[in-house]
Amino acid sequence: PQKPPQAPFFLQWRSGLESGAADATDQTANAGGTSNNDTQTKKDGLDGWDAVWSDDEAEADNDGLNETEPNNESKNNPTAESNKRRKVVHHRSKLAELLQSCFDAKEVQSISGETYTDVTFHLSQMGPSSIDVEISSLCYGIHDLDEGLPLLHLASMWLLEACQSHQSFEAVNAYLHRFLHVHGNIITRMDQALQKENEESLLSDAPVEEDDPQKLKLKEFIETIVLLREKQKGASNRLQGKMQHTICLLRHLSRMV
Repeated sequence: PQKPPQAPFFLQWRSGLESGAADATDQTANAGGTSNNDTQTKKDGLDGWDAVWSDDEAEADNDGLNETEPNNESKNNPTAESNKRRKVVHHRSKLAELLQSCFDAKEVQSISGETYTDVTFHLSQMGPSSIDVEISSLCYGIHDLDEGLPLLHLASMWLLEACQSHQSFEAVNAYLHRFLHVHGNIITRMDQALQKENEESLLSDAPVEEDDPQKLKLKEFIETIVLLREKQKGASNRLQGKMQHTICLLRHLSRMV
């Protein structure tokens, strides 16, 4: 019998009486081959690790170049960095989002001057309970004036414009009634605090601080509320006059028949 040309490593060949010498020769050859293979494997492994480290160094160099390039670009183009750091704003309700967006787009509105028409249309598509939630979410109390006061001011400006438009009188008055019912206590307390501060400043003859942004916003809000009261009263008197004129005309025509 002859030894297979490619026998598996776990099959050992024994040739009778010469098995000892053959086994010794095979073991020596196998040992030499194993040592050579181990040496070659170690060498290949070192070469592999060297290749890996060299790749890492090359990637690090490339990363360094890539990091320096955007810095140069950001220096040359400051708008790119500002676009990357754009602030994400989460509004507390859809009404608050519409009020803020309409106010921001006030300069690009049409010549008619109607800025908050989207707000009125949005509320007209909702039910009473949803409208109540939207209006209540504008401000949650005195402790929420840092974020709630600007929204209350925008809502008062929207109601003022709606009263001046002479459209949807009943719906606008319903929104105004709910707005004053929910936030009337806050408005009253702010008005009293502002009046008390003005009286104290007049009595003490101390200079009034005009640089406080919170006080300026509060003053503008109270002035808008006062103007809103006047415009709502004027719109109500205007509608009442038209109704009285119509009633008088009907009475006159009924007497002629």
